[in-house]
Amino acid sequence: MLYEQKILLTVKEFAKVSGLGETCIRNLVRVDGFPVLKNGRKYMIHRQAADKWLEEQAKGTCGRRAAV
Repeated sequence: MLYEQKILLTVKEFAKVSGLGETCIRNLVRVDGFPVLKNGRKYMIHRQAADKWLEEQAKGTCGRRAAV
């Protein structure tokens, strides 16, 4: 799939590959530390860094729901 080869993904593309909803991703881009760049009005998400960030956040919850 082309998305797997791209370094930066749009919100819609990252939602497809992550399995999360677009609204969830739009909320995440506003969280401090989430690996996102803003290009004009468009948010571009660094695929590998975002995957790692989400994994680290999931580990830190200790069974609790992560605040998004």
